[in-house]
Amino acid sequence: MPDERAPRVVVLGSVHMDLIATAARLPGRGESVTGGTFAMAPGGKAGNQACQCALAGAETRILTRFGDDAFGRELTSALAARGVDVSLVAVDPEAATGASTVLAGEGDYQSIIAPGAAGRLSTEDIARAAPAIGAADALILQLEIDPAISAEAAAVAAAAGRLVVLNASPAPEGWDALPEALRRSTGMLVVNRVEAGRLLGGAPAAGETHLARLLADRTGVRRVIVTEGSGGVSGCFDDETVRQPAFPAAVVDTVGAGDAFLGTTVVALLEGRAFAEALRRGAAAGCLAVSRGGVYDALPDRAAVDAFLAARA
Repeated sequence: MPDERAPRVVVLGSVHMDLIATAARLPGRGESVTGGTFAMAPGGKAGNQACQCALAGAETRILTRFGDDAFGRELTSALAARGVDVSLVAVDPEAATGASTVLAGEGDYQSIIAPGAAGRLSTEDIARAAPAIGAADALILQLEIDPAISAEAAAVAAAAGRLVVLNASPAPEGWDALPEALRRSTGMLVVNRVEAGRLLGGAPAAGETHLARLLADRTGVRRVIVTEGSGGVSGCFDDETVRQPAFPAAVVDTVGAGDAFLGTTVVALLEGRAFAEALRRGAAAGCLAVSRGGVYDALPDRAAVDAFLAARA
């Protein structure tokens, strides 16, 4: 039976403004594609994941840095509007708020991230947020900021006995490339198939279906989840291995779908749900997210996930 108290989550990382160009297809190398559309929207894995955790029912705080500019103010408002506590956000007078360029087409995307102020997160920021990190049930990290800073936060959480969730994206070449303190503190690892290959030191074989177990054996992390888009999700928790198929979806936009999955799955686990049930809820959230346009606007709330699963019970 899930716990009655709302889980408490701190998310550390980059929040930036996405500058999104969408066309019928992605350009090839050295090629321009015309006839697309342009939009701006809040983005960054930390922001997406924080919003999804809040929408899933967790008390969620975001730890990041913004510049003293219009993008920073707009992002702060967007996070707060979705129930995220922004009291740990620092305003940096010397750096602009981060931004990313996103090229979307054919149900896929590419992006380049300029972290801006979030790239200046420091030891002082972690010290300032240490009480909140220690009081949370989970700390969620990605690799869009300096891994050394993430490692400091992870050490604080682990020392307090909290779950450290690492979304190793963008993934380094090999697990050992990450700081030792971050590797030691990670209690749950979430990656996609490409990132799993990088952590393992090479692309997985086309028919490989046990990536989560391979990663768990390689890294020593107790919970490992590998997302594969329309191929579903594989996960392992100690000796338990789970395969969750993807729900059929009419794909509109895949940006943020992995973050919808991660946030919903983490909250479900913190509520005391079984591993397989948590993955199913995460897969439902990802399916709902890809069937809508936008990023924050596409993230489903708890009621939407409940209704989706009830219709498929």
